[in-house]
Amino acid sequence: MRIVPADRMAKPLGKKEADKLLFEPNILRLGLIDDDGSPIVHPVWYCYRDEKFYVATDMAGRKARLLKKNPEVYFLVDVNPQNSPPKGVRGKGIARVIEDTAFAEEITAINVKNYLGSTRTKKAQEVLKLGKRSCVVEITPSYLATWKF
Repeated sequence: MRIVPADRMAKPLGKKEADKLLFEPNILRLGLIDDDGSPIVHPVWYCYRDEKFYVATDMAGRKARLLKKNPEVYFLVDVNPQNSPPKGVRGKGIARVIEDTAFAEEITAINVKNYLGSTRTKKAQEVLKLGKRSCVVEITPSYLATWKF
């Protein structure tokens, strides 16, 4: 994976720092193109592995429909922890919609555990049920632009 500096005024993250940020349960902001050609951004839970992002989403939903038409995406994962400077990763990539409900249930379960801490709560069970009618958006980044201030 090619890692490049995102900003002349900031320091780039090293590969280990970027991986640490991406493996933590942060929100990925996914930019895509709407039906009328305008950009839209969706905040999503994600799983990062093998240098790709995986997002479970409604198989009949807007994100899946739009990404089938135009798979080009822009993404951003950033954090501004208390008492620490902001840092993040952004980039462009290609999305592929994978219509495999078993895989969607797997990604949903990983995300529920990462973001909610458990798969046993009432809320977790509600979210897990969504996996049964979901697909997976696999995002392959063409590069990662990183920064820390």
